[in-house]
Formats: sequence, structure tokens, C-alpha cells
Amino acid sequence: MNPSRIKKLLQDGISTAVVTEPAGFVAPESVGLEPTPSAPPRRRRPAVGSIRFAWLGTGHCGGRILEAFRSLGYGKTLAVNTTHRDLDRLELPASHKMLLDIGREGAGKDMALGRKAAELHRQKILERMHKSFGGDTDHIMLCFGAGGGTGGGSVVDLITLARTYARQIGLQHTGKSVGVIMTLPTAGEATSGIVGSNASIVASELALMAHRGEISPLVIIDNERVCPKQSHLTVKSYWPTINRRIAELFDIFNRQSWIPSEYTAFDPADYSSILMAGGCAAIGYTEIRDLYDRNCITRAIRDRLDQSLLAGSFDLTSARVVGGIVIGGHNQFAEIPGLAETIQYAFDTLAQTTGNATVHRGIYEDDREVLRFYTLLGGCNAPDARFRRLIR
Repeated sequence: MNPSRIKKLLQDGISTAVVTEPAGFVAPESVGLEPTPSAPPRRRRPAVGSIRFAWLGTGHCGGRILEAFRSLGYGKTLAVNTTHRDLDRLELPASHKMLLDIGREGAGKDMALGRKAAELHRQKILERMHKSFGGDTDHIMLCFGAGGGTGGGSVVDLITLARTYARQIGLQHTGKSVGVIMTLPTAGEATSGIVGSNASIVASELALMAHRGEISPLVIIDNERVCPKQSHLTVKSYWPTINRRIAELFDIFNRQSWIPSEYTAFDPADYSSILMAGGCAAIGYTEIRDLYDRNCITRAIRDRLDQSLLAGSFDLTSARVVGGIVIGGHNQFAEIPGLAETIQYAFDTLAQTTGNATVHRGIYEDDREVLRFYTLLGGCNAPDARFRRLIR
């Protein structure tokens, strides 16, 4: 099949679909291994992608995730913590760090102290948000680790402040303009009773807020699923690598939604509809190696969909909106007969697996000769079974 025929099939036959399901895709063995594509934006814009995000990280984990996003080019950042020791180690400008002084170094897993810190400094935090983020922000994302004292204790108050900031800069639907990235502790970490209890409490509270549309989305990253697949990493590179991979997977949808496609574009409106769908969200990634075997494609997408997510126990049929992005190599798209049908089948399998959710599709090419499938599930029910395991 010649290149023009492939292009025509991709344009005509792979554009829209209706599906029901989370499209969060991440093969556990390759979580976030795919680097962010380096295609140029279609026009100049003071943002990394189609959405101008502002990032607020609280506690040790939140600061580290925020640091990873800044390394990808996101400049609107603010890290808050109750100890200067964690703040000092972040590679952020001093003006993007804020100590929440509570008269001691850290909250020591005490969420009441984290909550007190946010309450004591709420006006100063809001002022720093305006200073660090400016007024041209589309969406605010908070990052924290469930289980700790500072992050878990402060996050609800910080959500309120973020919504206030959103309202003050003129954003509509402030509940849908503020989202959260929450990491869950591993089973080993949760054996410390206070860690498991903290995580269960704050995860359940935020899931309820997401269900009510008070935040959107609640992106869940489960360290129990992510960490075991990174045993090859050194101690020094372990968490920086994991945090960067999380950031890259989130970033891919924002970045690609600002890049034109000669096939099918995942556009800014598609991406925004997922971000504002409410509920929980999950991200995933998988690679399709055998481009000629439809059974292989089915296994890669249908049978491994749940396993490929960065968090498990989701009811895939509860997703309201799904984003699926396929990226293949220039030579693959130009030379492999039947690849258009393979990609069509991949999207069809996703649609059949997920049910009635709206599925937004994107098809892009780059220099890597590996067919990659990224998925983002929006509007999902909370993974309650996973939350319950936090306190076992």
C-alpha cells in the first residue's frame, strides 16, 4: 500500500468514535519510558502545550513532581512545605518556593499540622500564587503524596485557594479549572498505620470532591503499581526518574494537542473536555510491536488495558471521556502495508473495551519506529477497592 493510500485511510477512517472507558494506558514494564515528542508548535504561544497550566506542589512528594514538570518547560510553579530542608533541595527559583512556618521542621505525618499550616498562611499563599502564576492561566494542578502530613493535610485548603485564584483571574467553572495529581503509597509504606490511614482519608475525600465536580480531574498515580517496575534504577535516579516519567505521560496530551497532524488531530477542545469531565483520571502507555497480528493488538489494548494504567482497580466502563493518541515512525507510516487498518483496529478495540465514553483520537508520526498508544481516561469512578487496601 503506498503512502498516499495510508494517509487517506488514516484521514477518512480514523477520526471519531464513541467509547465508554478510561483510556489510561501504561504498560507497567515501560511506564513513561517514551520521551515527549519534539515536534514544533503550530504557532507561538507562551505555554508548553494547548493548556496553560499552573502547578502547585505541597509536601515532599508534591514538590518533587512539580520539579519534574518544571524541567519539561512549565514555568508557572509554586512549591509549599513546612520544612525548608525539602524546599532547599528543589531545583526551582527561590521565588517559587514558600515555607509554611509552623514553628517546627515538618508535619511528621500529622495531617492536622499540615492543615494548620495552610490555614495560617492562606493569604500569603494566595498572593504568591498570583505572583508566580500571573493571570494568563487556564488550569491549576495541585500535586501531593497521600500518606504524608504536610501534603495530605494541606491539600483541601490549597484547593480552595486555587479556586479563589481561578475566580480572581476570571476563569469560569472554577471547580473544573482546578485538578489534582495524587500519589498513593506502596503496600510497604502503608504498613505504617498512620501512612495508610492518612492516604485512605484524603484519597476518599478528594474522590468525593471529584465526583461532585469540585475538582477536575483527580489524577491517581499508584506507587504500588509504578515502583516495582523500576528495580533497574539506582538509588540516586530512582524517584527523579519515576517523577519525570509521570510528568512526561501527563505532558504528552497537552503537547500533542497543540501540534498539527496530517492524519487525525487530538485538538485542544478534545483535551479540555477530558480535563473538565470531573471524576478521577488515569494515564497509560503501551507499545504495539506486532503490527500484523490483530490478536496481539487486542491483547495490548483490551487484555492489558487495566494493567497498563498508572493506577489500578478502575471500572473502565465508568469513564465518560477518553483520549487515545497513536504515534508511529515516519518510515512505518510510509512503508508498512495495512498499517492504517491496524491503527483503526486499535481504536476500535479501545472503543469496544470501554463502552459508551466519548473517544477523542489523535494520530501523529515522529522519528521513532515504534507504534505507541497513549491513553487518558476522564470522568472515572474512584478505585474504591484500592483505597480500601490502604488500611489493611
